[in-house]
Amino acid sequence: MPSRLLAILLATALLSPAAAAANTLTPEQRLRSNGDFAGKKPGKTAVDLSGLACMPSATGTLRCLVINDEGSFAQFAQIAENRVTPGATVPLIGDEASSATLGTPPGGICREAGAFAELDGEAVTFSAGAFYVAGSHGCSRHKGEFRLSAFHLARLRVDEAGSPSGKIELTYRLSDMLRQAGDAAPYFGKALNDENGMNLEGVAVTGPILWAGLRAPSIAGKAFLVGAPVDALFAPGHDPATVAPTVIAIPADRDRGIRDLAALPDGRLLVLVGPAAEQSLAYSLLLVDPIKPEATRLLGDLPARPGLKAEAVTILGQRGNRLDVIVGYDGAKNGGFERYRLPLP
Repeated sequence: MPSRLLAILLATALLSPAAAAANTLTPEQRLRSNGDFAGKKPGKTAVDLSGLACMPSATGTLRCLVINDEGSFAQFAQIAENRVTPGATVPLIGDEASSATLGTPPGGICREAGAFAELDGEAVTFSAGAFYVAGSHGCSRHKGEFRLSAFHLARLRVDEAGSPSGKIELTYRLSDMLRQAGDAAPYFGKALNDENGMNLEGVAVTGPILWAGLRAPSIAGKAFLVGAPVDALFAPGHDPATVAPTVIAIPADRDRGIRDLAALPDGRLLVLVGPAAEQSLAYSLLLVDPIKPEATRLLGDLPARPGLKAEAVTILGQRGNRLDVIVGYDGAKNGGFERYRLPLP
């Protein structure tokens, strides 16, 4: 038994991003913006983009959806070569809760009640003809208020050209899954900055499962992925979800959590990790296999960008053992998108 325990501890240490020799990645190019993304106030340029996801394309021109964490809408975009062109905005939630929202609203959480406000959109992904957009599912940053608007998961179906088709579907059921998220569950409904409270910042879909990546809590150098069946999240009616989620802890280093996710064609996940709260820590890219999380690999650290937070990562394509990705930054005008080419192990 002692020798087996030693082997496990040694393997865990070797797989930790901190134990690996982290190289600093170099962007191949910075994307230029043909126009401005919409900010929270009319006529203002967005400086708080927090998510980007694109539909697959065989032509090289990508139809994408962008979100920011200061509004209740998403915005289409087109990426071609080294340029990103903002498109039409799409409202995701209204000024008050909708009776059509699936599931049951969460309650009894956060320090105090707050108003129904913005979505606090933190994550977006594309899968099987639909974009999925998630609010933070956390208490407000400064006052620790409960704002129901932030506890939505939205599904926007699109046609082959990427135009909206049908009504936007909203669900509360991701909260049911997060309440059951193993070691992370007690942090649901707690304040982020002083209670290590749960906050969602990434989503990705692999097969039938939607993965939520948690910025916090960070526990003993681990960050958490919570997997939920898409069909259970969007089942008709207002009953809460009863399916137990899949919870995976990945090595992320002390005080770091997941800032975004993107799915590879083979089911592995590209995971952007960074500070769980406001710590001055590196942002890094990890390669995670949900089936074998112990085999998590560090691909490299992003270069320091003072005053900016890396909060968006999306995969443009894969050629052999090379992955073409875009990283975007909260705090940069129009996302400050950069293109990277990553070697895959």
